[in-house]
Amino acid sequence: MELNGSFSTYLSSIEPDEDAVSKAKSAHEKVREKLKSDDEAKDAHKDTFLSGSYARHTAIHNINDVDVICLVDIDHTITEPEVVLSWLKGVLSKYYSETRLQGRSIGASAAKGVWLDIVPGTPMSADDGPLWIPDRDAKEWVQAHPKGQLAASTSRNKATDGYYVPTAKLLKSWRDRLPTEKSKPRSYILETLIHQAIGNPISYACAVVNVLEGIHNSYSWYRGTNMVPQMPDPGYPSVNVAKRWSSGDFDAFLDQVKSAAQTARQALDAIDEAESKKLWRKLFGSTFGQ
Repeated sequence: MELNGSFSTYLSSIEPDEDAVSKAKSAHEKVREKLKSDDEAKDAHKDTFLSGSYARHTAIHNINDVDVICLVDIDHTITEPEVVLSWLKGVLSKYYSETRLQGRSIGASAAKGVWLDIVPGTPMSADDGPLWIPDRDAKEWVQAHPKGQLAASTSRNKATDGYYVPTAKLLKSWRDRLPTEKSKPRSYILETLIHQAIGNPISYACAVVNVLEGIHNSYSWYRGTNMVPQMPDPGYPSVNVAKRWSSGDFDAFLDQVKSAAQTARQALDAIDEAESKKLWRKLFGSTFGQ
């Protein structure tokens, strides 16, 4: 059964509450103002904007991290990624007691439990287009298009009559309940898979079934091949979002998808409401349908 009312209630229960939203807003506004006004940073600073699940409105529960893109005016052809990241860490260390040098960003612990990921980038051409992002591990600048990702998410949500964003939230909740860390893909990989497979659903239940069956049908044959397929970024197809996904973790995820797809199909096809809810609870937990 589709159980639209039960899905709506469950979605409400996993939405970030007003307090979480307020903390995230305060944290990102503060760091963006500091980057704009800091004596050491302001000459290089061009702009800041939000990215990640928070910006795409696909975050659930507490908003534990907020991604901020910081556009800087530098020549990436003569500047090492490590240099830019170390410089940004130095700037942020003036305002945050805990900062961390990460692969492509600087992490900073803001007040009230919000973790900030500040990603420096320099435009490839126009400021609203693709960026060059520093990658410490690869020791090179890599391409990314955060604004393209935001636009792709908004467009997909509109094309699916508003089902894409809530389906991303539902499947993030399912993912978070999986038994092993190996089987849990990063949020943007999951959103990319949902973008590919959601189709044109007529209910939340249909959307979940479409995605799980779509992933299984498209990728199950990779299981055990030691390969992970390329998955083009919906916002910038020349980038493979699965580039760093290990074959072992991919296989572990596919195992979970196979089982979940079978359960979701049975739940959708069930004629009895109690039986349908019982099956959906296997995916979303005991609070579903209560």
